[in-house]
Parts: sequence; structure tokens; C-alpha cells
Amino acid sequence: MAHDGTVAMSGTDQASADLSLKRHPVLDTLMRAELVLARMENAVVITAMVVAILAVGASVMIRTFDLPISDTGEWAMVAMSPLTFIGAALCSHMHKHLTADIVEMLPPGPLHRCLDAIAAVLCLVFGLFFIALAWDLFDYSRASGETLIDLGTPVAIPAGFMLAGAALMTFHSALDIWRALVGREPGGFDPWH
Repeated sequence: MAHDGTVAMSGTDQASADLSLKRHPVLDTLMRAELVLARMENAVVITAMVVAILAVGASVMIRTFDLPISDTGEWAMVAMSPLTFIGAALCSHMHKHLTADIVEMLPPGPLHRCLDAIAAVLCLVFGLFFIALAWDLFDYSRASGETLIDLGTPVAIPAGFMLAGAALMTFHSALDIWRALVGREPGGFDPWH
């Protein structure tokens, strides 16, 4: 142990760690970009939760006191789109989806990496289909100019979050496949650290 409290690596361990990082500079760059995206996803989800809470609170006040203003419950419903779809992308980045519990119980090794890769491939396939479906909805809502009733919020806004979430989930899944194939830890970087 070094005098600063860290564990010192032997020259061989350090060399192999350096070699591992040098072998995948594109992956490392994409993982740094993924961290920035994950932090943005985190901010969007937190903001959407705050909007939903405030909108529901205002809606309760409007209804309780029969105020002559439009109900803000519409904004709470719209905020559910980024909470759901951008939140799903963040969960896929953090590797906190349904297969994680099963895979996490296995010791690190080839089987673990193989199951991680299979789960990531399934998420990627789902994401690609979801992009196609979300694009159709987004394109229709944008072209039609359809809006919600109370405040006139364009339907393209929640549809756009659906499309963005599908694209982000697909991106995270593609990097998870790459990480599994080269033996990296699943889930990328933790945006809270």
C-alpha cells in the first residue's frame, strides 16, 4: 500500500492496465461521451420529476379553490414522457434492467460477459424497433400540429422524448455489447460519481 492510502500496482499490472486502455481508445472516448449523456439524462429526469410534482400540486390548488385558470395537470402528464423514456435510457446505462439481477449473481468471467452481451443485444434490438415506432409517432405529431386540450402543449414534445429515449437506450446497449466483448465492466460510468 502506498503512503497516500492507495493500493500500489506492480509494474506488470500497471503495464497491462495501460495496454488495455490503449487498445480501445474509441471505446474510451465513447464512454466519456456516454457519461456526459448519462449526466444530461439524469438532469432531464430530475427536472421532469420536479415539473410533475409542481404541476400536480398546482392542479390540486386550481381544483380545490376553483381558480379560473387552466389546469396544469397536462404538464404532469407530459413530464411522464421524459421520466419514463429518458429514465429507461439512464437505467440501461446504469445496467439496472431486468436481466441485471440474474447476471449480477454470477461470478465475473466468460459466462457473465456472455449473458451481459446477450442482454445488451436484446436491448439493442428492442431499441431499434422502438426508434422506428417512436419516429412514426413523432413525425405524425409534428406534422399534424396536434396539441393537448388544457394548455395546448404540442403532442410532439412527449413523442420527442420517447424518440430520444429510444435512441439513447440503443446507444447505451451498443456500448454495453462492446464492453462485454472486450471484457470491460457492464453499465459504463456512474453519472453520480
